[in-house]
Amino acid sequence: MKIAICEDDITTQSLLESYLEEYPTDLEWEIFSSGEELLEYIEEGKDYFSLYFMDISLPGIDGIRTCTRIRKRDQKALIVFVTDYKEYVYEVFQVLPFRFLIKPVKRKAFFKVLGEAMEFLRLHGKRLTFHIRQTLYEIPWGEILYLEGDLRKIHLHTVVGEYTFYGKLEKLKEQLSPGGFFQCHKSYVVNPEYIRASRDTSIILRNGEEIPVSKSFRKEAKEKHLQYLKGRWGQ
Repeated sequence: MKIAICEDDITTQSLLESYLEEYPTDLEWEIFSSGEELLEYIEEGKDYFSLYFMDISLPGIDGIRTCTRIRKRDQKALIVFVTDYKEYVYEVFQVLPFRFLIKPVKRKAFFKVLGEAMEFLRLHGKRLTFHIRQTLYEIPWGEILYLEGDLRKIHLHTVVGEYTFYGKLEKLKEQLSPGGFFQCHKSYVVNPEYIRASRDTSIILRNGEEIPVSKSFRKEAKEKHLQYLKGRWGQ
């Protein structure tokens, strides 16, 4: 896995690099001190990164604007923001961050987030397979927004469109649960990576779609979503 560290503070930069050197898996990484330096590297086509550790308070182009430009080129890379303040969280959701780390970054928290990133990339490289008529489809887990059960049919909603095929929602939920997917209604299974807001009676996705939350699944949905949000902070 190729990793980019974009951090202008030398102490934090050295700390993150020491953690990567200590991690018991062979990794490759590049270090950048500004958003401009990172963007120039990417736009010149020098390399591809699967994971970014990004400071938010960078000189010049800040971390949020840097990641906005990265997202225009790459929707699949994982972004971990390294920041001093949790208040920044509400400003960065448009770039779909994977996790947050609070400075000073603790070794245990860093290893936890790095391990989760590697597992996420492994799982989301997996594909959901199904047939529509005589055609076999393979959809990456990371592109799935939610699944909707309708009697014997499944309506699969993804970032690129909708597919309808025959299947059982319960069986698909079990298959996708290692990727963090959870059920919020007897007819809906959702990918928490695309949740913008959660209410007692509904879930709002980043694309504005609203998914119902039923009373019988409310507790489970809250617990699963809270677990996901805690994971974003490396807790």
